[in-house]
Amino acid sequence: MKKNRLTTRFALLLATLLTLLLSSNVIAAGLLKPVGSHDDAALTISSHRVDVTINNGFVRTEVDQIFSNSSSNNIEGIYSFPLPKQSSLSELSLWIAGQEILGEVVEKQRAKQIYEEQKAQGKQTALAEKNDYRSYDVKVGNIPAQSDTRVRLVYYQPLEIDLNVGRYLYPLAEGNVDEERISFWSTDDKVSGPFHFHLQLKSAFPVKDVRLPGLEQEAIIQRSGGMGEENTGDVIDISIDRPEGAQLNKDIVFYYRLDENVPARIELIPYKAAPNSEGTFMLVVTPAADLQTISEGTDWTFVLDVSGSMDGHKIRTLTDGVSKVLGQMNPNDRFRIITFNNSARELTRGYVNATPEAVQQWTSNVKSIQSGGGTNLFAGLETAYRKLDDDRTSGVILVTDGVANVGNTTHRDFLQLLERYDIRLFTFVIGNSANQPLMDRLARDSGGFAMNISDADDITGRLMQAKAKVLHQALHDVEIKISGEKVSDLTPQKIGNLYAGQQLVQFGRYNGDGEVSISMQAKISGQQRSWRTKATLPKVATDNPELERLWALANIDQTMQEVREKGETEQLRKEIIDLGTNYSLVTDYTSMLVLTDDAMENKGIQRRNSDRVQKERKAQQQRTTQPVQSYRIDQSSNNNNGSFNNRPSPGINYGSGPVGILTIPLLAWLNRRKNK
Repeated sequence: MKKNRLTTRFALLLATLLTLLLSSNVIAAGLLKPVGSHDDAALTISSHRVDVTINNGFVRTEVDQIFSNSSSNNIEGIYSFPLPKQSSLSELSLWIAGQEILGEVVEKQRAKQIYEEQKAQGKQTALAEKNDYRSYDVKVGNIPAQSDTRVRLVYYQPLEIDLNVGRYLYPLAEGNVDEERISFWSTDDKVSGPFHFHLQLKSAFPVKDVRLPGLEQEAIIQRSGGMGEENTGDVIDISIDRPEGAQLNKDIVFYYRLDENVPARIELIPYKAAPNSEGTFMLVVTPAADLQTISEGTDWTFVLDVSGSMDGHKIRTLTDGVSKVLGQMNPNDRFRIITFNNSARELTRGYVNATPEAVQQWTSNVKSIQSGGGTNLFAGLETAYRKLDDDRTSGVILVTDGVANVGNTTHRDFLQLLERYDIRLFTFVIGNSANQPLMDRLARDSGGFAMNISDADDITGRLMQAKAKVLHQALHDVEIKISGEKVSDLTPQKIGNLYAGQQLVQFGRYNGDGEVSISMQAKISGQQRSWRTKATLPKVATDNPELERLWALANIDQTMQEVREKGETEQLRKEIIDLGTNYSLVTDYTSMLVLTDDAMENKGIQRRNSDRVQKERKAQQQRTTQPVQSYRIDQSSNNNNGSFNNRPSPGINYGSGPVGILTIPLLAWLNRRKNK
């Protein structure tokens, strides 16, 4: 077992590395066309409209597009975009003869078969599929000649606050990680007509600042002011309009920062259609925490992806970044450099003292690194975990675009590797379409964290968030308990660690109604702590029907972890298909299919999603006319200061304030050993 001790040097040395890893040459969201083919040249995206609503801890993204076919033949269009993190594709609409036809979720193979049959018969149809962790692909069959076809899709995702900062990403830049796909398809990422992006943020807590990196001169920002009698909330509208010819090749990133006086808190957002129906809730915990730091010599192990998918600008920025980091090291630091593609190679052959002479030599060596080959991520990590020094502060930093396609590639292989070492892994994932399920799992199980980096990100802010996570006391083995028999199916079941400023988001189901007790337990340097509050589960609450989909998505993600770790079984496959069809979600085993009404009836496909969408749209319309609602539950007549004594939630500049209830010397945490 290895001790894991990290210092303030970690954050300082990552600054330049992350700064230079943010941009890459990528393919983008858009229409897929066979490479070298001219048959589909007449098919274009003539309009692209995005409407985003952030409210009550989750996000609704609606993408409305018009495909134009200027040829004399019917054409199939395939629109692909990077898979948004923790998203549930819940609506696919196709306009046929001026009428909107909503898609329904069907088992994946059956949906594909029906789509191909309908397309062969010359009928208009559409199909949305999930391409593993990489993308959503939307096929539109028989776009009429000399005509336009309107297509709309909607997806939901939870949004977590990190150090009082919310971050929403509209992914457009694809990660260039699927070699077979890239070799077959080219991408038309231009919009021949107008591009419109609108985002509305409704926050129950005051918003101090908003930011759209790189779009400061283009975005129009309007603030509606405080909402409600207490004037505690805000409504902010963001609009971006571009003329014809806009490209869909760069992410749009939106940040918002809550006021520094916003308290640490516990919130519960419910949904229950009727007194005798089953209810759903989303529990959001924003705990308080405080900071102490240490400073001493550190061992750094850099594990660098030099595979073919890192070719071009990615590998150049990676090598430039690592070279800059080496130049910022102290002489009492040591470093190792490991690269991997088809196999792993330790360039430094052990630790190197960061003397000026050694730094100069290895800066030159690193800049000569070339990319190519497959991605043996396992070999890279296995090599990194060798030769760790028990008596030195250690950190392993993995920089990759998240592919593992050579050697050991299963989740089980990686998890078994981590179990042999007590060393925290910090993963920095470049771009979209990465193997996020694997990166998140590795970081979480090692006690570290995974951070996504977009080429449109505000690197200063992302760096400050990473720095705070490393330097703050963490809560270990976090667990939520809710008393009584009313509550079931808490998801995720295993929470793991929470870093300072990090929110806990958990979904659950309940029957009946009434008061329940909620407790959060965690270990801090081996000592058990707990925080408690009470909440009332309502008999009826119809404002947020989308929570049912998010609960189902959380369960699907949890089941997919088992599939990736243990392998596919019929039982696990059936669980995902049942959740996907019952809650109308596109998954690895289900797809969304659009057919005419008569075809839907002939195939015996129920209109479950149509009924669900009507409820959701009605609730969304009602919410637009209502003030922002606070769902904070940890304030009551017996606990006016809340579960965290009304302390401010940790913010982006956190660490210089007074000592609070969670202060434990950081050194004690860093020297903690795992229980084997």
